[in-house]
Amino acid sequence: MTVETAPPPHERPISVEEFDALPVDTDDRYEIENGFLLVKARPAPPHSRAIFRLMVQLNAQVPEGLEPFSELEAEFTGRSPRRVPDVVVAPVEVEEQARIRADQIALAVEIATSGESAVRDFAIKAREYAANGIAHYWVIDIIDGDSAGLTIFTLDAEGNYRIGPRATGSVTVTEPFPLTIDIDALTGRRKTS
Repeated sequence: MTVETAPPPHERPISVEEFDALPVDTDDRYEIENGFLLVKARPAPPHSRAIFRLMVQLNAQVPEGLEPFSELEAEFTGRSPRRVPDVVVAPVEVEEQARIRADQIALAVEIATSGESAVRDFAIKAREYAANGIAHYWVIDIIDGDSAGLTIFTLDAEGNYRIGPRATGSVTVTEPFPLTIDIDALTGRRKTS
C-alpha cells in the first residue's frame, strides 16, 4: 500500500518555482495537486512489481522511437502542474529532459492500489490528463490482487475521455499502437518453475 499525505509548505499553495527548487528526495515522490504539495511514499512492493512487469511487456511491443518510462516527472497546465505518472510511453529523446511535457506522452498509466489512489487515478488525474490533451490513459487497478483490471480512457474530439469497460486477463488494443497486455501477470509472486 502507498501512504499518501499532503502537507503544504506553510499551509499555503506551492508555486511551480518553489516545487522545482525542492531538494531531491529518494524516499518520497512529490507532485502538485490542486495547487498544494502532495507527498507520496515510494511504491510498495505490489505496486513496484506491477510497474516493472508492465514496463517489461510494453518494452517488448512499443514501436521504434518510443520507450516506456516509469515515474517521470510531468509538466502540465492547470492547478496540478507537476505529476508523476507511474508509467508513460514517450519518444526516447525525453530521457534528456528534466521533465516530460504532456504533449510528448503517447500513453500514461497509473496503478491504483488503494481506494484513495483509485479515486485520485479514476477521477482527479483523469480530469487533469484529459485537460492536458493526453489521448491515451490507462488505470490498472490491483486493489484486489486476485482480480487486477484495466480501464482505458481515450480522448474524444471534444477533449473528454471515453471510458472503456474494465478488462481483465489478456487485453489487446490497437491504440495508441498495437499492444497485448497480460493484466494477470502484473500481480502475484514470480513463478520459478
